[in-house]
Amino acid sequence: MKKYNHKKIEKKWQKYWEENLELSEAQENSDKTKFYCLDMFPYPSGAGLHVGHVENYTATDIYSRFKRMNGFNVLHPIGWDAFGLPAENFAIKQGVHPDKSTHDNIKNFIKQIKNIGISYDWSREIDTSSPEYYKWTQWFFLFLYKNGLAYKKKAKANWCESCKTVVANEQVVDGKCERCGGEIIQKDLDQWFFKITDFIEDFNGEDGKEFKGLINGLDKIDWPNSTKIAQKNWIGKSEGTTVSFEVKVSNENGISNNLKPKTYNLQPSIEVFTTRVDTIFGCTYVVLAPESKLVQDLKNRASNLEEIEKYILETKKKTDLERMENKEKTGIEMVGIKAINPFNNEEVPVYIADYVIATYGTGAVMAVPAHDERDFEFAKKYNLPIKKVIEPCFDQLTEPGKIKENEPFIERDAVTAIVKHWEKDEYIILKWKKVAWHTFITGGPEGEQSPEEGARMEILEETGYKNLKLAKELPMVHSRFYHVPKKVNRFAHFSVFYFQLENGEKQDISKDDQNNHDVLWISGDKIEKILTADSHKYIWKILNGSEEIYINDGVLSNSGEYNHLTSKEAREKMTAWFEENKLGERKINYRLRDWLVSRQRYWGAPIPIIYCDNCGEVPVPEKNLPVVLPTDVDFKPTGESPLAISKSFHDVACPVCGERARRESDTMDTFVCSSWYYLRFADPKNNQEFAAKENLEKWLPVDLYMGGAEHTVLHLLYARFFTKALAKYGYVKFDEPFLKLRHQGMIMAEDGRKMSKSLGNVVNPDDVVEGFGADALRIYEMFMGPIDEMKAWSMQNVNGPKNFLDKVWKYLEWEERFRDNEPGGSFEKWIKGETGETSKKMESSLHKTIKKVTEDIEDFKFNTAISSLMIFLGKIYEVKKNQFAPNDATTDLVVSDGIHVDDFKKFLILLSPFAPHMAEEIWSNLGHEKSIFLEKWPEFDEAMTKDEEINLVVQINGKMRDIIKVSADISEEEAKKIALESEKVKVYIEGKEIRKIIYIRGRLVSIVI
Repeated sequence: MKKYNHKKIEKKWQKYWEENLELSEAQENSDKTKFYCLDMFPYPSGAGLHVGHVENYTATDIYSRFKRMNGFNVLHPIGWDAFGLPAENFAIKQGVHPDKSTHDNIKNFIKQIKNIGISYDWSREIDTSSPEYYKWTQWFFLFLYKNGLAYKKKAKANWCESCKTVVANEQVVDGKCERCGGEIIQKDLDQWFFKITDFIEDFNGEDGKEFKGLINGLDKIDWPNSTKIAQKNWIGKSEGTTVSFEVKVSNENGISNNLKPKTYNLQPSIEVFTTRVDTIFGCTYVVLAPESKLVQDLKNRASNLEEIEKYILETKKKTDLERMENKEKTGIEMVGIKAINPFNNEEVPVYIADYVIATYGTGAVMAVPAHDERDFEFAKKYNLPIKKVIEPCFDQLTEPGKIKENEPFIERDAVTAIVKHWEKDEYIILKWKKVAWHTFITGGPEGEQSPEEGARMEILEETGYKNLKLAKELPMVHSRFYHVPKKVNRFAHFSVFYFQLENGEKQDISKDDQNNHDVLWISGDKIEKILTADSHKYIWKILNGSEEIYINDGVLSNSGEYNHLTSKEAREKMTAWFEENKLGERKINYRLRDWLVSRQRYWGAPIPIIYCDNCGEVPVPEKNLPVVLPTDVDFKPTGESPLAISKSFHDVACPVCGERARRESDTMDTFVCSSWYYLRFADPKNNQEFAAKENLEKWLPVDLYMGGAEHTVLHLLYARFFTKALAKYGYVKFDEPFLKLRHQGMIMAEDGRKMSKSLGNVVNPDDVVEGFGADALRIYEMFMGPIDEMKAWSMQNVNGPKNFLDKVWKYLEWEERFRDNEPGGSFEKWIKGETGETSKKMESSLHKTIKKVTEDIEDFKFNTAISSLMIFLGKIYEVKKNQFAPNDATTDLVVSDGIHVDDFKKFLILLSPFAPHMAEEIWSNLGHEKSIFLEKWPEFDEAMTKDEEINLVVQINGKMRDIIKVSADISEEEAKKIALESEKVKVYIEGKEIRKIIYIRGRLVSIVI
């Protein structure tokens, strides 16, 4: 056989695939089960395809080819997210029209994608900047508008002085525009919004059908948990209470309303929203958002008006996102203004601070620095009081001591004692013998004993030490756990004491205590690691001054009549009191705000609204869509939309009255284009509607969606919103667009940094294809590590996949030389299946490989699938001297057990999704006229995948003590018997009580003594 020429062979098969479209195109009239596999479509940048794109596209290509060979009718389309600020800025920089630069970039992307052998359905290609596409983007705007889901209002926006447009929160980094580095300011503008907030909770369609909202819908889709959490956090649902704080103004400076000095004036109350009303007795100040109406109402009554106005001006330079991030908190007191706590009538100062946002909750916060991290940082900076009102409570949710569900709690006053050595930095730890606990000394006072007396008694009984000096009493801690020795759920209220021993004098402890625990002396630097209970770890941190705030639920203290209640109990009672006295009520708040879609730029879909002096806002009639983006506009940024300058675009007759009117000159956020594109792929050539209902029912929802984790929130949230809006009004029957979502991990440069032009560390996939071949690039990127993890590029390591492919190619060369020298044999006979047999051992190995590769592709474990293929190929070969080895081989390679050609073909089919070009070439060389991708995926015999023998691990109290080779079908009874008879095991169990034996089939016998 000739040497593998990847340049020639890859071009050959790419041409073949273009001429044989049935290999990649979805079939509209097929009776096969559909499978819709979709990549997040790319923005066609001037930089072209990068290795991150290759990772994403190769993964879905492998999956799509795999599904086709498993009998599915696969839809795997591609398109271009072509509108938007990056494309416009690139065009300005290049001095060309964005239409030209964008489509030049698309041509380059297409060439690069085809060069790596991705089997897209090119017949369904879409481009969001084409009028044929954005006609339907405009239709979606009108659909939302007509159903009351699109509206215009004046609102603050992030304004980039350089780009002269609104930018989204996620495009602002450290107060600068992510795209150009220009300064961001807050600006009041008339803006268009979509009412995404209408779909946060579950809703009914017009036909009464129930659909899941943006929160609950996440429960039924197969997405990474981190992505679901990010979406929920972005929506930010908070269940809490509104609380009214009366305001007291001290007019010592004679500032307001001609009131006499040193008198008081009661103002309208400050309404705050809190999820932690149980902490209200710890409120030491109230914070208002700088832009809130209350600040405007109250600032003139403060004695430091000038400083307040200066601070408000400074906060306008920050975005909401920056203000919410955990950076240094800033603020200013409204001197002379106090808020009155409705529970204890305490007066607390009122501050303005930028970490409070007017659009979230009520724009006012009751600050409890002892139990909130942001409030704590602010209080420390401004030297404000910190009052603890929640005592920590810890629930044991893991073994040992995991709470038993549906069993009552037995409450008990208890003590915990930390005891320090009289000379060394060592502390007593009890190692319990009946349960795997390491704790400080614990117990409870008896009869009339005080907590301190109880602690001293426990120390004496459990350790024998006599001479104690109380060094410190620490705050109380509460714990709920299952008391293993007592066999009850315990709710213990611990008084905590720190003692120092004066000397080592001690008495003997009882036999019972000796049998219960050992007394250990542990150095201070190892205490936290050895302790079992979270409550004890917390106590240790408190003693060492490393834990200053507690933010979770607990038990109330310093809270009047609510003392000793749990946080949950207190919230219920306090809220009921508020409602009864009309001082507050239960409320649900959301962080999510309606979606601002207006952009003051050129390169986007025009908003289909006309403004008429007579008729007001008039939607463009659907028959007049698309509103075409003019090409003769100076699109350089000026601060207003470039479309406003174009009279041919701007001036128009009103569709209702016929009088002179003007078009909306803003364009839509490019996220609008990408919020529905997955629907268009179902029917991309339809001129009558965005997609026919029968096509939507056939192909949607998307079965597998893949893209970067950077789109975790906005794009995915907006796409879900569009789908739910369509479901509500009967256009689709589903309410989630993407059933399964996977993210690819970022590929870093060889130096571990992010790839960047400025750093000169960008890897161009074209160079890798040129030097190693597309198949080697595909396999390398899939073999680097788990698909969803960050990985560092190594050009040197591309040689590994290249060598593997060379080894696959050379196998046929070896067969040819071996068979032609075999008595009565020939390579032709082997190809025809007339010679060569697969041994039983190799047959078993093949079935294991088929199973492993099949399951790994399904689970997106491409790296381990490739590893299995490499291992199997290695089993075909055996490294040893042999006269038939190829002369040009770097090592002597021979077949160990032999393999029938039909089984080699199965291996080739397994390889084909990963290395499609080479697989096609070898398949052709084996005499096949049709593509390997028309073959059926090989099946495995489960019985052939079973090992005859397995290694059975034997553990005692969690530590491995023996590994025994046993029959793979061994019974549980036999496995336990063999484990107990092991000589290595007998050493540890002889004379001991065996409490439990756990058997995990085919893997483990765990003995607990």
